[in-house]
Amino acid sequence: MTILRSIRAVLDGGPSSRDRALAGRLMRVIFGCYVIVAVGLTAVQMMVAYRAASQRLQDDVAALQRTFTPGIEDAMWRYNAEVLRGILAGMQEIPAVVGVEVRDEAGRRVQATGTFTDEAGAVWPVGRNEEAKLAARPFGTPFSRTFPVVHTDENGRIYPIGSWTVHSDDSIAIEQVKNTLYVILINSAIKSVMLWFIFYLVIRTMVGRPLGQIRDYLARMDADSLGAPPLMIEAGGRNELHALAGALNTMRDRLRWSFEENAALMRDLREMNATLQDRIAERTRDLETLAHTDLLTSLFNRRKLDEALAEATEDRERPLSLILGDIDNFKSVNDRHGHKVGDQVLIAFAGLLRDAVRPTDILGRWGGEEFMLLCPDTDLAAAVALAERLRQRVEETALPEAGTRTCSFGVATLAPGESTDSLVGRADAALYRCKRNGRNRVEVSASLWSETGLKERGAA
Repeated sequence: MTILRSIRAVLDGGPSSRDRALAGRLMRVIFGCYVIVAVGLTAVQMMVAYRAASQRLQDDVAALQRTFTPGIEDAMWRYNAEVLRGILAGMQEIPAVVGVEVRDEAGRRVQATGTFTDEAGAVWPVGRNEEAKLAARPFGTPFSRTFPVVHTDENGRIYPIGSWTVHSDDSIAIEQVKNTLYVILINSAIKSVMLWFIFYLVIRTMVGRPLGQIRDYLARMDADSLGAPPLMIEAGGRNELHALAGALNTMRDRLRWSFEENAALMRDLREMNATLQDRIAERTRDLETLAHTDLLTSLFNRRKLDEALAEATEDRERPLSLILGDIDNFKSVNDRHGHKVGDQVLIAFAGLLRDAVRPTDILGRWGGEEFMLLCPDTDLAAAVALAERLRQRVEETALPEAGTRTCSFGVATLAPGESTDSLVGRADAALYRCKRNGRNRVEVSASLWSETGLKERGAA
């Protein structure tokens, strides 16, 4: 009982209003620290974002030299004003460009578009008649890059013919940082509201109220009141306060409850063991499926295709054909749209093939943009017909972002005594001939061409 009196003395240190005052102070201190850290991190993030955006803007402007100098040089050398005007109009659409002007070798302006800032800091927008008029200076610091224009004739002689200047403004980078600030502020506001709610729930509800209940319970307990009703903590979750209440409630009958707890523990362990075994079995099945599946397209992967090839070639009395398909000029999709769109194109291409093949065929991703189709009980003529149907279907279907694309197919049929490596090699060689002969074709392995009497197929 001495222990109970000591605990009661510690907890019974004042009215419940002090608990609430302590909870409020804890909330203010914790939340104040969070605000200080958040503001500091936001400032650092804004500075880093601005520097990165400004550097990207500088790099974008510098990169324009490699892109547009050849066209400007050709247009100026040929005195083609329309082409030059079109080039400048195209450059004006680039976000990093606010103005472009072209001057001849004498420094006279040939053409200009957009706005530019002179040496005195005045902003001059160029009108439809290409006349400059003084305008108010926009927010931000303007900068420009001037690139020389020279022509080299067929004899290697160099002729300076002028220069062209790109005008930009770091307000573009500032605008990007401003948008980032809006996102950060909204994100911080949402986090602040959620954190304040969590603080309130944890400190006021899950700490203050249980402490008051424990203090009141101990105030009523003495040596003659051990038979009092058990202490019930009115707070969600399980924490140290619940453990303390449980210890107070089970102090008299610990021995009796220990047996029941042990029995309950054994039941829980048996149930957990059964559940764990089921999860292990399920995970094993998932791993087996994953080991034979291409993660991007959900088709069979190369490992599964190798196993299927080995199994299919065991029965040499039944015909077996192999088709290798490849998306034409797939690298241009990645270069133009990015690898994310390239992955979407591969997924859509795999779906086209999956919907078009027969139930008995085995379809998988051989590697990169190359797909393999194993056709059991299929001779060369049927395999070529199937490949041609696949080629036409792909050609007529628009793929995500990339539009309609074409593909090439190499076909080979397993010869008596031939190895799987040889079969794949002949199909790959046929696919290579498709690429060499113009793509969007179906080519047949040359070593079996004369035996089948078929004619090579292809699409222009």
